[in-house]
Amino acid sequence: MSRKRGYSATPEREQKLIESGRINLHRVILIFLLAMESFLFCFSDAFAGAEEETVNEIMKGISSSFSLPLRDLLKKEHPSELKNIFSGFSGGFAFSYPLKDTLREKRGTNEQSKEGFRKCIVSATLKYNPISYWYISATFYGYLDFDSENIRCPDCRASWDPDFSYTFGYDDWHPYTFSLVYSNYGGNRIKPDRDKEETITKFKEGTYSLGWKFVVPRFIEEIFIIHPTGGIGGSIAYNLTPKYMDIATLSMQTWKQSISLGLKYVIYKWWYANITLYYYPQPTQKQPWDPDYTYGFGYFDWHPGTISVQYNNYSGNRYPWHRKSPDTGSFKDGAITISWSWMW
Repeated sequence: MSRKRGYSATPEREQKLIESGRINLHRVILIFLLAMESFLFCFSDAFAGAEEETVNEIMKGISSSFSLPLRDLLKKEHPSELKNIFSGFSGGFAFSYPLKDTLREKRGTNEQSKEGFRKCIVSATLKYNPISYWYISATFYGYLDFDSENIRCPDCRASWDPDFSYTFGYDDWHPYTFSLVYSNYGGNRIKPDRDKEETITKFKEGTYSLGWKFVVPRFIEEIFIIHPTGGIGGSIAYNLTPKYMDIATLSMQTWKQSISLGLKYVIYKWWYANITLYYYPQPTQKQPWDPDYTYGFGYFDWHPGTISVQYNNYSGNRYPWHRKSPDTGSFKDGAITISWSWMW
């Protein structure tokens, strides 16, 4: 059997891949910076006519990014020593219900067929902010998989369904600030099965994201805003995954890159809709499950002790001029999530 094209374990091949990745990385970073410059240029007239206070906010947001006020570590947030120990911790619980069944090969029959099961997920998140907007967060998942006869289906989990996911970095919610975040949502395992070549985590298959938040100019907001509590905010990010599976060659490849543009439209108080558009500098790196865009809407209140209800769709959505993969990219490929948050 001949080796599939696109991967070789020879040192020469590895070195070429590394050098190619570095060249493409430099190129995409340049594209990202040029995109930001073009964005600012497009709205330069709006910024030029803005109040001095707004200009100061932009400069303040940029200059305050990645701040590390070590003196804050010595401050006591609460009179109680117990509360001070757990200060900075927050989290939440969630239940996610998909709108359609997931299909799998049916067992116990000689004919090749598929059966459906509903992949419901319960999750618990723990987040810790030790200082400023630096944080680390982990989410643990439980799967309530039931087949068409409402019988528990413990073997319905896919290899990419994680026991837990994690993310850390710097992420300031204020506009005009930069962020740098690492996230890993792959098939992480608490108790990996070595026979299945599972590991606790594959760190290189996580994604690094360098982003910048902005506020849409007021003259554009006024076209869409229907209530004074509404508004439109956005972000642009460069995303880099050091190692990923390429379905075309069935091999691990390196340095998958994308640029994303996200917009969130607050309709009324906590009611919102959002969309994120993706651009892949190297189209061959885009996998069937990588979306052209994602979207969501619902009611989200960030205050602790509140309940939020959201619809989100992260499937392989495609623009009309792109062909989508089977069983992806429809409204039913999304899920409804009910969550409750807390803060110490």
